[in-house]
Amino acid sequence: MKKIITTALLTGSLMSIFGVTTLFADQAQTIDQKAKVIIHDATLKADKLVEDAKATAKEMIEKAKEDASALRKESAQSMKETSAETKALASEALEKAKAKGHQIVEKTKAMPQVIKQGIEDKYVYTKETVNESYEKGKDSINDTLIHGAIKYAFLVSEDVHSMKINVDVKDGVVELFGKVKSSQEAEKAIQIASSTKGVWAVNAFFVIR
Repeated sequence: MKKIITTALLTGSLMSIFGVTTLFADQAQTIDQKAKVIIHDATLKADKLVEDAKATAKEMIEKAKEDASALRKESAQSMKETSAETKALASEALEKAKAKGHQIVEKTKAMPQVIKQGIEDKYVYTKETVNESYEKGKDSINDTLIHGAIKYAFLVSEDVHSMKINVDVKDGVVELFGKVKSSQEAEKAIQIASSTKGVWAVNAFFVIR
């Protein structure tokens, strides 16, 4: 009888151990499957991120090419459409700016100022000038012609990046504003504008970057 009971107990223990072992094996297999699924999903997401990054980079490159092409076309079109009178005024302004023979009085001394914008410091360059040689009536020229002459002079000048400088003209008063690379470029733009026939004052506001 004792043998039967002992045998039964041993059999029960072995079955319990076998059951626990099987349970652990099943759990381990489940964990392994879940791990494989997670790794697979992570790989798919990583591949998707790489593809998205490649697509974005490609779009940016294409956009940059299109912008550069449009800029070249705009420059070519501006050169083509500029009238002979505008070219003559621009040429005269460039020569005067080189010679510095015009009588310009500085109303305010140009002074770079540092302003905070986000995490990057920006330098603001402002200046006002008056052309004392200006003769009202004699030097009176259509504002549109002055605007075209200044823009054309900027376009052909090697020292000025015309596409980043905006020009407004009203009754012979020129306002320049935009981005320049240095104070030297700002001064050159002011000189050209001040030297343009029909201009008696220039107000400039530049951000140096």
